Order: sequence, then C-alpha cells, then structure tokens
Amino acid sequence: MPKLASHLSGAEWSANGPQTAAQRFFKAYVDTVDSHGFNHGSGQQYYAKDAVFHNQNNVQYVGGDEMWAWMKLLFRQFRRLKHDWLSIWEIQNEDGTAQIISQNIRNIWLPENTSDNPSVSVPMSFICRIGPADISDAIEGLQFKEVWLYWDTKLLDPFLQNDAIVFRREKTFL
Repeated sequence: MPKLASHLSGAEWSANGPQTAAQRFFKAYVDTVDSHGFNHGSGQQYYAKDAVFHNQNNVQYVGGDEMWAWMKLLFRQFRRLKHDWLSIWEIQNEDGTAQIISQNIRNIWLPENTSDNPSVSVPMSFICRIGPADISDAIEGLQFKEVWLYWDTKLLDPFLQNDAIVFRREKTFL
C-alpha cells in the first residue's frame, strides 16, 4: 500500500531544502528549468527512455530526448522562469518508486521584461513518479518514469500568439 513519506510547505522546503533523494532529484530538475539548463545536454539525465510526460494539453512526450526538444521550444519564448514552492508531498509506492506531488507558482518573464517582477505568474502542479535510473549518470540515481503537468496556460493568452507552442494540442518539435 502506498505511504505518505512527507509533506512540506513551501516555507519548509525553502528553509530546509529537500529531505529525500526523490525530493533532491525533483528540485535539481526544477532548478534546471529555472536556469534554462535544458538548452544543453540531454533530458535523459532526468527522464527514463520510456518515461511518459503528459503536458497540460494532453499531448504525450516519451523519453528525455523528446522532452528536451519540446522544452527548448516551449521556454525559449521567455526571458526568465522561476518557480515558487507552495506544497510538496512525497508518497512511497510498494514498487520502490516515489510519487512527488507539488503545487507551485511558475513566474514567467517575457523577453521585453527586464524588471524584477514577472510578466505573469501561473499556478501549476506536477505529479510525477520517480524511480531507479536506466543510465549511470542520473542525479541521485533516479529518473522520471511518468510526469503529469498542470498549469493554467490561459493566463498566457494576452502575451502569446494563438499558435504558440504552449497552446498546441499535438506533439511539436519544429
């Protein structure tokens, strides 16, 4: 039976940091997104070769290479990203995987915004299953096995064209 391993508020997370290997792996991933680290290297460090990523438009990407290609397209239109932590839950599954559920605010700076204040702040949630890696150089020896991402992309309507990658409902790798 799955067991709740921990629940941290955003304040606890910020003050004390991640408490487990799965949480450290997850934070390293979000830090990579925030620093535009997906612009180089491979997503295989984070995503198992058969990992499935379900985006907010019900499009599925499989494996690290597809994820990195999509993320480059998705996030290149923003000058900066920063995720604020609200709550993080970790559930230990009987099969040895961990389920991380997080609530965040995704702060986005558009290219013309050079201020300290984001252009838009979007509520979001990750639900991800993390397990043993299928490569040797994965962080903490872990990789995503499955990820569900939910974020209110409607809040980006005033800033982006209707055909922006974030709104597309088909797999895209221009």
